[in-house]
Amino acid sequence: MLSHRIRRFLHVQQMLSGLAGLGFGLLLSVFANWLSEKWIWLLPWVAGIAVLAGLIGFFLSLRKPPGIDVAIQSPLTIRSPQEAKKYARRGFVGFVPLYTPRRGTEAEKLTPEERLRAAKALDFDRLQVKESNLWPTIQAILAHSSRLEHCWLLATRGQEVTGSLPYARVLAEYLRRREGVNCKFHYGGEYTIPLDDDALVLGKTFREVQRVFQEAARLGIPPPEMIADITTGVRSMTLGMVLACLHGDQDIEFIGTHYDETGRPVGELFPLIFSFEPVLRG
Repeated sequence: MLSHRIRRFLHVQQMLSGLAGLGFGLLLSVFANWLSEKWIWLLPWVAGIAVLAGLIGFFLSLRKPPGIDVAIQSPLTIRSPQEAKKYARRGFVGFVPLYTPRRGTEAEKLTPEERLRAAKALDFDRLQVKESNLWPTIQAILAHSSRLEHCWLLATRGQEVTGSLPYARVLAEYLRRREGVNCKFHYGGEYTIPLDDDALVLGKTFREVQRVFQEAARLGIPPPEMIADITTGVRSMTLGMVLACLHGDQDIEFIGTHYDETGRPVGELFPLIFSFEPVLRG
């Protein structure tokens, strides 16, 4: 989308340059007629300048049009409390995953209805939050808790399935009650992404994240003080959030880990922050 806009802008610039050249040629013709009547001795000089300008314009037009690169800075890794304080942001936006307990835990035996009842009752122990897919998002938010002022939790909903909306409150209250995070949480019906049509999820996510950025700006949080976390969320949602961050002032975060020889994650979780921006080449 951004690449298309830049290329379209460059095409418009080329059209404007061509129109300007045509206008200059018409003015030059009128000026030459005027000189031929009163200052004919200047005519060779004017003609030479016009030819030189035309040659310069011709060679410039042969240049390859500029392309687009992406400048990616070295990622910031948060592995210690000191690094967390150093890189913490005032605003956070991330996705609420559909609660899934780890295999082999007691919470895995709960039926979908029992899980929803436990979520409504904020029964963190029965849900075994630390042993579920909610834990990486919690770790991502805790990395910024020393400075965090506002936290946006984007959940999902659908007509056939409940979605992750019931677990947005679980996340917020767990962070507030169990981890002592003192910030304003933004979640609920107005911060949900419908999953009825997967083809439209990307655009819906893009617009929702952009709206959050605008809301953060009104609250006095500039883009460099916001972090967009893509740790969880379906692929279309992840891509939508990444595209919403392409203006160059918005950093992206996800929770990383180590992997064994089979590709399975092992070891401690740690946030990774990436900064990048599009750069015109040539």
